[in-house]
Amino acid sequence: MSPALAFLGVSILGTWGLASIALIAGGIIMLFFPGDAQVDGDNVLGGLVLLIAGLGSMGAMVQVTMGPLLGMDPPLPVPAKKNVPASRLTRWVKAGLLRDFPDGTPKEIRLRSKRVLVIRQGDTASAMSALCSHARLPMAGLPGSPVKPIAVRDGCVTCPFHGAMFEAESGRVVRKPFDSAWNNAHPFLGRLQAPLFKLLSAPPAPKYLKPSMDAETMQTYPVRIENGEIEVGLPAGQGGLRHGRTPARGVPAARRRNPPLPA
Repeated sequence: MSPALAFLGVSILGTWGLASIALIAGGIIMLFFPGDAQVDGDNVLGGLVLLIAGLGSMGAMVQVTMGPLLGMDPPLPVPAKKNVPASRLTRWVKAGLLRDFPDGTPKEIRLRSKRVLVIRQGDTASAMSALCSHARLPMAGLPGSPVKPIAVRDGCVTCPFHGAMFEAESGRVVRKPFDSAWNNAHPFLGRLQAPLFKLLSAPPAPKYLKPSMDAETMQTYPVRIENGEIEVGLPAGQGGLRHGRTPARGVPAARRRNPPLPA
C-alpha cells in the first residue's frame, strides 16, 4: 500500500470519527444542557436526532474498521438472487476429515475466501454459507462468546442470533427470524432486538442500510466424501482440485454417504 493511500484512508477515518463524536456531543448538550427553557421541547427532539445519528455513524465506522479484523460482516440481508447455481460449483476443495467435524453441530471453516458451514450428520455431511441470509451473522456463533452454535434438529440448522431456521441440504427457510417462540426463549437476542430491527427497517432509512425482518434461501454447496475426507464444491474461480473428478452418478450433490468409518 502506498503512503499516499494510507494517509488518505487515515484522514477519512479520522474525519469520520471526529464528526461522529461531534454529533454525539451535540446531542448530549442539547438533551442535558438546553440553556433556554422556552425551546426545551425542540432541544429534546434535536438532541435525540443528533445522538442517534452520532451513535449510528460511530457504529458504522467501527464496523468498517474492526469488522474485517473480527471476521464480522455488516448486519444486512443476503438476497437469494446472489446464490451461485449448483452447475457453477465445480471446483472441489478439501475441507477436512469427516471424523474431525462434530456430529450434529454446525462448524464454520474457511475455504479459499469463502466462509462455509459444514453440517455433519453421522456418516453424511452438507455445506452452506456460514452467514445467515437474515442479517449476515455467523451461523456457528461467535467463538469465545455466549452465542454458540445450535445443534441440528430434524435436518435443519438454526441461526443462534435471531432464530431463523434452514434445511441443511437445500438451504430453504423453515422458520423466519424473530419467531414468537424464539423471542420468548431469548429475551435479548429475540424479544429486545425484534422491535429494534423493525424500527431500523422502516423508512426513511436507505434500502442498502436497512436490516431485514425476513430470511431467504441460503447458498448451499455440493459435498462429497472420499476416503473419509470431506470435499466441498466451490465456484469455478475459487481454486481447488483440478483432476476432473466428478460426483458419483445417481447420488445428490448436496449429500454423499460413505461406509461407516472404523472405530
